[in-house]
Amino acid sequence: MPLVPPRLLLFTDAAAPRRHGRCLLATLALAFDEIVVDRRADVAVCVRDKGIETAATLQLCRAVRAVLAAANVSVFVHGHVDVAAALGLEGVHLPSTTPPAEIARARQQLLPHTAVVGLSAHPTDDAPLSTRDDVDYVSWSPIFSPASKVDARAPLGLQALGGHRTPVLALGGVDVDNAASCLGHGAAGVAVIGAVLGTAQPRRALLGLLDACAIAHRKRRASAA
Repeated sequence: MPLVPPRLLLFTDAAAPRRHGRCLLATLALAFDEIVVDRRADVAVCVRDKGIETAATLQLCRAVRAVLAAANVSVFVHGHVDVAAALGLEGVHLPSTTPPAEIARARQQLLPHTAVVGLSAHPTDDAPLSTRDDVDYVSWSPIFSPASKVDARAPLGLQALGGHRTPVLALGGVDVDNAASCLGHGAAGVAVIGAVLGTAQPRRALLGLLDACAIAHRKRRASAA
């Protein structure tokens, strides 16, 4: 049975926080400061850094998980199934070029049965979304023009989000102002990068997205002295 994808997926990007003089871990700590998500599966942070090797990715995932431990959110990793398996992460997000045989092997031999498996998908991909029964969701992009990078592909628009059998996460230019519209047009969730990490006030941005996606959360109580 397919697992439920996160309603909000935040991809990490080391470059985005630098615009405001912060590193990734400090920005994540600031964004999730005092926030506790009621249901762990509703929010996931996916560690993605294509410029580092497996050992460095494993270390980064450990660091991200430590920063987010009190927030009660899931931690995914992009592409590194071996890292997800070694650390027992809640999910893995795979590139669109991942062969079906590799997805099957990851599910059957490497990952725990509770691990969510996602896949990137674009309008130029050969396999239509309606046939993807081997993953729990696909990130469908770009819905809008991305704020975090230049994308030569034309935005798909909200109309591209409905009618898919495979759950779709809207990616590309999604922010607090349009996240609810994405869900209203058929997306199972939204995926963001710059909408949180690239802002001057990441905590305010995150809170706005949690509310826009109707994700229950509360303020963490201060620990007793």
